[in-house]
Amino acid sequence: MKTRSCAAIASGLLLLAMPGLCAAQEPGKVNAGLAYAEAHCASCHAIEEDYTESPVANAPTFHLLANNPEINGRALAILLRTPHREMPDLIIEQADADNIIAYILSLKK
Repeated sequence: MKTRSCAAIASGLLLLAMPGLCAAQEPGKVNAGLAYAEAHCASCHAIEEDYTESPVANAPTFHLLANNPEINGRALAILLRTPHREMPDLIIEQADADNIIAYILSLKK
């Protein structure tokens, strides 16, 4: 009986840990995200890690976004789909959004 209880507890703990492990992994390809950002975002945003100012003054740098403690993959996904007054009305395919998110999060220090 003790063995069965220990196995059940161990299985339960493993299941509790798994969602956290899965959630820590962001979908998307960093290099594809950089390529998309170069083609579609760089005219307004500083997309490179060492750039401190964006071409458009109100556009946050990707490095700043990545290192904001309140920004994670989910927050970036919302930002990419939320219209902004200053931002063009872009329709970003899900795979491209995943890639942009992966790239931005790769800039986190």
